[in-house]
Amino acid sequence: MINKKIDISLTLRQKIFLGYAVMVFLIIIVGTHATWSLNTINRITATVIYDDVAALEKLKRINDNILAQDLYEKRYLVFRDINAEDLFWYRSSEFNSLITEIEKTYPSFQNIVTDISASHEDYNELFKKEVYLLKKNKTKEAENLSSTELKTNLNKVLSLLKTLEVKLKSQQTQHISKSNIIGGRALIITITLNIISIILGILFAYLITNNLSSAIEKLKDATYSIKSGNFDTLPDIKGADELADLAISFKEMSARLKELEAMNLDANPLTKLPGNLAIEKELLTRLNENENFSFCLVDLDNFKAYSDRYGFAKGSDILKWLGDILLEIIQTAGTKEDFLGHIGGDDFVIMCVPERMEPICSSIIEKFDKGIVKHYEPEDLERGYIVSIDRKDKPAIFPIMTISIAVVNTDRTLIREPKEVAEKVAELKQYAKTFAKSIYVVDRRRIR
Repeated sequence: MINKKIDISLTLRQKIFLGYAVMVFLIIIVGTHATWSLNTINRITATVIYDDVAALEKLKRINDNILAQDLYEKRYLVFRDINAEDLFWYRSSEFNSLITEIEKTYPSFQNIVTDISASHEDYNELFKKEVYLLKKNKTKEAENLSSTELKTNLNKVLSLLKTLEVKLKSQQTQHISKSNIIGGRALIITITLNIISIILGILFAYLITNNLSSAIEKLKDATYSIKSGNFDTLPDIKGADELADLAISFKEMSARLKELEAMNLDANPLTKLPGNLAIEKELLTRLNENENFSFCLVDLDNFKAYSDRYGFAKGSDILKWLGDILLEIIQTAGTKEDFLGHIGGDDFVIMCVPERMEPICSSIIEKFDKGIVKHYEPEDLERGYIVSIDRKDKPAIFPIMTISIAVVNTDRTLIREPKEVAEKVAELKQYAKTFAKSIYVVDRRRIR
């Protein structure tokens, strides 16, 4: 069986979203439970108010009706009042109507309600019998019936009504107790869920804040290290979030800064152009990529004589001026991929695409020849030469400075090593110096 490791790394945005999602989920649970509990309590409260209280009120009216029936039965017995008989049956009808409503509301009380209805019906039948005896002038029998059977039956109905009242009050108490239990439980659960929500919220906030703080501290330390020139102390932030991506960017930036620092240290202090290390690296890169390019070695003729005649500072001005000219021409006549370096002294290197070599060299010669005269004294220009010391420490005549460019094109000459380039441009440079003017010479030989 192959065990596969599942990557469950989350981005910073996903972590924050997850924290909020959990909080929202718990809030929904709290809200749902609270709503359900309140709805249940409302239903129970409605039952208590509209059913239990109403039923007890109806039961009170039923009790009043049966007592009124007893009053009208006694009045009819004593006074033979026909209105009393009518009122007796009116109260009986209201009694039946109210007890039927209670039976519909509380089907569970059907047995006792049935007993009450049956006893009440018996009571009504006995009253009918009493009315019959009185109409037959059997007063003694009617009085005896009233004091015995009617009274016993009345007491039975009242007793049953009392029992029903106890049941209704017990039902009401149960409903109120249930409402209190649900309310108390809802309160406890709501408080518990709120506490859990707060704890989880604090936990998520702590974890995310700690993650951010720790990563920021590491990035801050890395920034100070880079600032102090230490490019090897890089932040180690694990994960798949934006902070880990930022750490990777820091590493890439550090590597690039390290490379730029090396180039800067190698750069010529006078012209600030890349020096020998950068030139060698660029040359090796282009050779390894089998890229066709033109390698141009730019050299000044009679530069040493000029420096000896006018001084070191003037010679430095010439080199800085030439560096500016070359950089300007590369930017205008060349491409973004072209390279300009300063080997040292009056030697410069240009690497460009072969198609742009001729325009670049021509522009260099044109700008140099027009500008170099500004660096000579008028009397030297008028003579067309200067008198300086040659290599044998003897006075000699040197013409106005010119520029020589030796060019090796890799699209025509098969070159594999930087040494081969150096040898060919050195040969071309010596050849170019045989001309008493600014010139560029190109190696046009094909080596197979």
